[in-house]
Formats: sequence, C-alpha cells, structure tokens
Amino acid sequence: MKAIAQIETKQNFTTIHLDALERFKDPKYKYECLAILIGLDTGLRVSDLLVLKTNDISYNELENRFECTSNIQKTKVKDHKTLLSPSTYKAFKSMNLDRGYIFLNLNTNRLYTRMWLSKRTSLRYGFSFHTLRKISATSVLKEVGLLGAQKHLAHKRISSTDKYLGVTENDHLSRLAGSSLYK
Repeated sequence: MKAIAQIETKQNFTTIHLDALERFKDPKYKYECLAILIGLDTGLRVSDLLVLKTNDISYNELENRFECTSNIQKTKVKDHKTLLSPSTYKAFKSMNLDRGYIFLNLNTNRLYTRMWLSKRTSLRYGFSFHTLRKISATSVLKEVGLLGAQKHLAHKRISSTDKYLGVTENDHLSRLAGSSLYK
C-alpha cells in the first residue's frame, strides 16, 4: 500500500481500518494492527494506548456499545471513555489476552514502545502513529462537530482542538452551509 497523501479524509480512515483488519489475520502483525485499529477508533496518543489493559476494553450492555476507558497522561483526564468499532472489539477479543497489559511483547516481557509502533506505522503508511490521532479526530469532527472532537481527544480547551485540527473559518462556514439550517 502506498503512503496516503491526504490524511484528513474519511476514505483514509476506512482504508487504513480495512487494511489493518486484513493484516491482523497474519500472526506476525497482530499487535501492530490491533494498536492501529484501537488508535483509529479512540484517537489515543501512543503513550496512552500502549498502557491499556485488557479490562480497559469492554462491552457496555446497557448502551449496546464497545468502549475503551483510559487515563490520559498529558491532560490528566481519568477514566476517559471512547468507543470501539465492532470489528476492532472482535479483533481484540480474538487475541484471548490474559488479564494485564494488551501491548505486552511476549518475547521480552516488556511493553511495546512508542518508537516501535511509530516505525511500524511509518513503514506501512508513510506517516507516524500520531497521524492516526489526527485522522481519528478529523473523522469525529466531520461526524459530530468540534465539541465532539474535543471530547474524543480529551482536550481541556476547545481552542486546543480547533488549533490541533486546523479548523478554519471557511471550514466552519462550509459545514454550516451544508446543513439544513441554510437551505
């Protein structure tokens, strides 16, 4: 697969998601692909993603949804909830992981590192793992707006999300013009 040029589109979210699901079938790529899938769904920073434990991912019967609960180190947000797609949850469950850390390298008995994951993502897609965070947030922005993206990213200020995603006044006006309010 060639490097994806325009990372901000929904097609790239879907393309990467489908690619990771396909490659997940190969045992040598399972951990890397699971990290990519969870990263796309949750928008977590790599440092927060790699310390996830098996009990951080669950099915919420009351709401009928798959959830990921994490503690965000940078912004000190505790019990931050995001959603997982059914296919990501199914991939996670298929690994039959024991209790403990999800991204534990069984050969070294250590957690996979940020460098390892960014290198793997860069080799496959031509960008760092952090770019998946922006792809995830941009997809959320397009679906539910800036406030939803702020919550998804666990930013304390909406201005941080605005700046992070590079939302311009023209972007805002274009989305507004496309809404039913001005038709």
